[in-house]
Amino acid sequence: MKIFTAYKPRSIRFLELYQHEDWTLKVYSISNSKVRVDASDVELAKSYLSEWLLKSKAYQLETYKLATLILHEFNAGCFAVINWWIDENMLQNFVYLKKNNEANFEIYSDRGVATCVWEMAIWWHERNAWIKHVLLRNEHPDINGYLNDNLNMDN
Repeated sequence: MKIFTAYKPRSIRFLELYQHEDWTLKVYSISNSKVRVDASDVELAKSYLSEWLLKSKAYQLETYKLATLILHEFNAGCFAVINWWIDENMLQNFVYLKKNNEANFEIYSDRGVATCVWEMAIWWHERNAWIKHVLLRNEHPDINGYLNDNLNMDN
């Protein structure tokens, strides 16, 4: 095995809680060269939310209208990783890619890709926040506590 690129920390920033229709999204940025992803990519990803969130109907499992959107800028473009909690403790996940020379996000996870090592830091944080604020408080989940439990780091 040969690894061509050594691991380097990237800036992970919570950008905002974003309301879209009846959904609340925790929006994160990861960039390999800046503090945060370009605002134009954030806005472009938001323009796809109605289409992307329709995929929440793929299973007859409860969704809570709570999603995480990770925008991850790298040398060749920008990934949009969107997922939401379903059936209490599972994530439904989709990955889209906008290459640098293209204007639109296209599905990228149709062959099984889920996440990378930098995005996993957010997933781990979100997993722990979901357990702390929702699953451990199952009779009285603290949704506001979950939504306000966010990650900012250089990892």
